[in-house]
Amino acid sequence: MDAWIGVVGEDRVATDAEVLTEFAANASGSDVIPIAVVRPESGHQVQRIVEIAARFKSPIYPISTGRNWGYGAATPVTRGCTVLDLSDLQSIRFIDDRLGLIELEPGVTQGMLYEFFESRGLPWMVPVHAGGPDCSILGNALERGYGLTPTTDHFSAMTSLEAVLADGSVYRSLFSEQGAEFIDAAHSWGICSYLDCLFSQGNFGVVTKATFAVQRRPQHTEAFFLRLKSDEHVGQLVEQLPEVLSSLPATVTGVNLMNDRRVLSMSRPYSTDLVPHGAIIPEEVIGKLTGSSGISKWTVAGVIHCRRGMVRSVRRELKRLLSRAIPGPLFLNRRRINFARRFARLAPMTGASYLQQLNSIDAFIDLAEGRPRRIALPLAYWRRGETPDQTIPLNPAKDGCGLIWYSTLVPMKRGLVHEYSRMVNHVCGQYGVEPLMTLTSLSSAHFDSTVPILYTRDDRNSMERAKGCYASLTSEGRKLGCIPYRIPTFAMKEFFAQSATQAIFEATLKNEVDPESIIPPGRYVPSQG
Repeated sequence: MDAWIGVVGEDRVATDAEVLTEFAANASGSDVIPIAVVRPESGHQVQRIVEIAARFKSPIYPISTGRNWGYGAATPVTRGCTVLDLSDLQSIRFIDDRLGLIELEPGVTQGMLYEFFESRGLPWMVPVHAGGPDCSILGNALERGYGLTPTTDHFSAMTSLEAVLADGSVYRSLFSEQGAEFIDAAHSWGICSYLDCLFSQGNFGVVTKATFAVQRRPQHTEAFFLRLKSDEHVGQLVEQLPEVLSSLPATVTGVNLMNDRRVLSMSRPYSTDLVPHGAIIPEEVIGKLTGSSGISKWTVAGVIHCRRGMVRSVRRELKRLLSRAIPGPLFLNRRRINFARRFARLAPMTGASYLQQLNSIDAFIDLAEGRPRRIALPLAYWRRGETPDQTIPLNPAKDGCGLIWYSTLVPMKRGLVHEYSRMVNHVCGQYGVEPLMTLTSLSSAHFDSTVPILYTRDDRNSMERAKGCYASLTSEGRKLGCIPYRIPTFAMKEFFAQSATQAIFEATLKNEVDPESIIPPGRYVPSQG
């Protein structure tokens, strides 16, 4: 500790119980507490901190902002770690402001970058996700997060990075070391073996900065919605979606399919008085609630980005590609939403649920335009019967929420989507977990499906049911060929026990570059021995 204090100062090294408990707070049920927290202010300090950690064989757990809610937050995977909090590394630097090549440090959040662009009148979009303005851009990209802007895959937008290795040396690409800063930022793959990917969902080093290629804001953004009344309609849409996405690339940039319970969770508070302890809302109650709120069995929400002159032709083409057997799309943009709000004020019988749905659509379009919104965070509070204010900072981990994300990849095939949906409903029902289901297109061939496992954080039985639900979803999903693309920290060891060739290969690399498992032990890449 004294050596670290010599690098960052006494006020930036914490070992008191209050701070450690704060960093141990998470929504996914881990009880691991770090032994210390170190908060550097520069990449050079990070290098010194890692050198000291290697010398004393003291493992560190780097975080960007620690807002990885539902996957582990700031909590280390294993005991005995010091949290390396990089949230004060907040540099934003353009490599080329005309081409949208920008270098960010780990502490730069969606909100910071949005303000940076807005205050300078720049036309660039922030690669946002639904976690809100307080989440790290670099951290989300390294975890392979995604969003609804044209930069759907956030790691693919990362063109280069710099990282501190376990011995304190610095990893840079060959282009960077030869002084070709622009080419390093413009060309992701470098030359020879592509090594940047080792730092994504890996523990080979501490990434201290990265360059991103951000997208220019389109002239027009709007959303389209479909109300699917049956599983048959869902199947027909899944059959047509690959052609829609491949025929309109970079125009239809993302499509979400949400079941009725998921949409209900965005529209009204949880009916705690209607649900027995350890159970889920009965189907007949769901029918009444969704019926009174105008929510169909499945809701489809998609995003269109295009030039203004293309809007009508894109709408026509989308209608042509979609089957006439399913209800046609409803197109909504800012102008139409404002009109609907005025109508709602003149017709009070529309009710609060209608207005809440309009607010959710407005937030959805904000995300599509690269404006950070906390659209997903209220979900963590839903099972508690709370509706938090999205306009203020929220922290589900510190607020005692119980949330575990099951995030799995699902082939875009009609029969398989049906089997997957049936499996999720069955497994969640067994464990008393509300089956809130979303399928988001990641390509014209597959979805990512997110199922938030909500539980009561201070109820041991509820937490055990939630973890059992996660394990069963993972096991049953694997039988269907649906494998998680991202996993919570408590499940990493068991998940990689299912692997052989890849786990052995990664562990071999890990033992060569970090034989003492300094950075950070147990996270994704297993150690041999």
